[in-house]
Amino acid sequence: MLNLWMRASVFITLVVVILMLGFLVSQSWPYWWQYGIGMLFAGEWYPYERLFGMAPAIIGSFWAAVVALIIAIPTGIAAAVMSTELMSGPWRGLLRGGMELLAGIPSVVYGLLGLWVLLPFLQSSLNLLTGHNLLAAGLLLSVMVLPTIMVMAQDALHEVHINQREAALSLGIDWNTRLWRVLLPQAWPGIRSGILLALGRALGETMAVMLVVGSMDRIPDPWYNLLAPAQTLTSRIGREIGEATFGSIHFAALMACGLLLAVATIAISLLAQEKRGQFTFFPGEAGSRKK
Repeated sequence: MLNLWMRASVFITLVVVILMLGFLVSQSWPYWWQYGIGMLFAGEWYPYERLFGMAPAIIGSFWAAVVALIIAIPTGIAAAVMSTELMSGPWRGLLRGGMELLAGIPSVVYGLLGLWVLLPFLQSSLNLLTGHNLLAAGLLLSVMVLPTIMVMAQDALHEVHINQREAALSLGIDWNTRLWRVLLPQAWPGIRSGILLALGRALGETMAVMLVVGSMDRIPDPWYNLLAPAQTLTSRIGREIGEATFGSIHFAALMACGLLLAVATIAISLLAQEKRGQFTFFPGEAGSRKK
């Protein structure tokens, strides 16, 4: 009976996802029909002139997520290793509780902290005209995705069987070799899933990014300039959806932004759930990981 309910819940989830994608495709279709796929590479977004280039927001989303992961991945894995392998029980629980508390803070709170603390700091320390830039968005996102990476890496390290550790100790392998040759390779599937889920959140975050990124609809000059005000797909939707008339080409262009985000996050989520090259859509399709 329980297995039946689990299958039903998975089926309902798939139906909801398909309906959501169908809605986004139908609402964005006028945009794709009129402008074509080439607008993904166009650099001008001026709704009142009916120019809807996607490149500035795509590049902004890419750099914000990359900066966040560059900071959060080593930090999260290091925290997981420390808490799992080196800390005592009470300290381990305190660290995990703190990370779970960070994960529960609303994104708008992060955005307000970034607006009033991070932006003035970047502006003064880097001598910028404004603190609104891609670097600020990436730094803020790194704090927001750090708990996901740390907690999932910690769980993955816990799943490494005690026999693996004992065998390494009996062979006289030192700590560094044991970490890099035994623990991390064994835990990598779980760590990889945490990284991919964190990437999905970084791409889909709206409110915090919208408050700090600057919302400048142009490609940074040069395109890798992280100190320039920029735009992301989510911040564009958040700022302009209230101004777009339902059914207009502007509304269809924003729905196209949403479609790009939905496809990207769904693909990332599927990769995060991949086990041994297969996707586990239904319970029982994949066996448990060997220890």
